[in-house]
Amino acid sequence: MGLDQYLSGKKYYWTNWENKEANIFEDGFRLKEQTYQIGYWRKHPDLHGFIIENFAEGVDECQEIELWDDAVKEIITAFKENKLPKTKGFFFGESDGSEAEETIKIFEKALDWKSKAEKGVSRSIVYRGSW
Repeated sequence: MGLDQYLSGKKYYWTNWENKEANIFEDGFRLKEQTYQIGYWRKHPDLHGFIIENFAEGVDECQEIELWDDAVKEIITAFKENKLPKTKGFFFGESDGSEAEETIKIFEKALDWKSKAEKGVSRSIVYRGSW
């Protein structure tokens, strides 16, 4: 038990209605999306609390939370300025600050990944905490 946190990148493939053979197929089916694990944290409640309060209207139901570019930049800034709220929860553990440097790198890498242009593809960044 505890707080597991996932940062995912999702790639969505648009349907090519004019040339259906140009769509991507895998295992005999049209591929609609792919999910990439960009980041993972175990018991980093301060990050979780910041995301829930700022981007999920305070609702914590282990739901997926899409993070727009501005949200990711805000998270990076909060880390750099040491402005994460102390967050507690049942079995959440405790953030000790040692996670900051690696977490900033993960979110910067996520922004870089999302900014890559690819014809017929859109990308998103999604956070989900599970407890």
